[in-house]
Amino acid sequence: MKKGEESRQRLIECAAELFWKNGYSATGISEILKQTDLPKGSFHFYFKSKDDLATAVTEYYQKILLEQFQNSSQGNDWESFIEEIFDFLSERTNGQTFAGCPYAVMGMETALSKPAVASVFMEGLKKFEQIFQEVLLCSGLSPDHAKILSQRMLSIYQGYFLLGRISADTSYLKNAKKNMIEMYREYRALLSRFPVGSSANVK
Repeated sequence: MKKGEESRQRLIECAAELFWKNGYSATGISEILKQTDLPKGSFHFYFKSKDDLATAVTEYYQKILLEQFQNSSQGNDWESFIEEIFDFLSERTNGQTFAGCPYAVMGMETALSKPAVASVFMEGLKKFEQIFQEVLLCSGLSPDHAKILSQRMLSIYQGYFLLGRISADTSYLKNAKKNMIEMYREYRALLSRFPVGSSANVK
């Protein structure tokens, strides 16, 4: 990596950490520069604005989170997938303050004041749902049922991560994992009771 690329990456990684833990609005450009020990001119050389930096940060989050989720989805059924991603998440939060999901944290904070920035983070959340849906399809659910359940799984995932951030309690990770597996089993059990062609629907 060239020196210029390295400086840009340092700004992104530092901003990603500060935005995630302290919030987008509470993190100033001056703080990012101070922590990276880079001159003010370097920021404006790489980014037009703080909002522009936020877009680059979403790409960084995608690399460290979504790519891991995508890799874990390959060849795994739902329960194996959940086990693997929560092992990864537990390892990342070990000994650290639990900050929740960066996409949801940033999206909620910027939703009203900076909708353009929030929309970028919303795209990230949609990618989580898409990965969930793909794994559920590979686990034997029909496209319709995989779509319904992936939406529920995203709600469970984000709900527990929000509670974990508010309380700084990592036990919510375990609860999220447990409930995402139980929800899958319960849904499959319902489908077995009301097979395709029956008059009952699972919604």
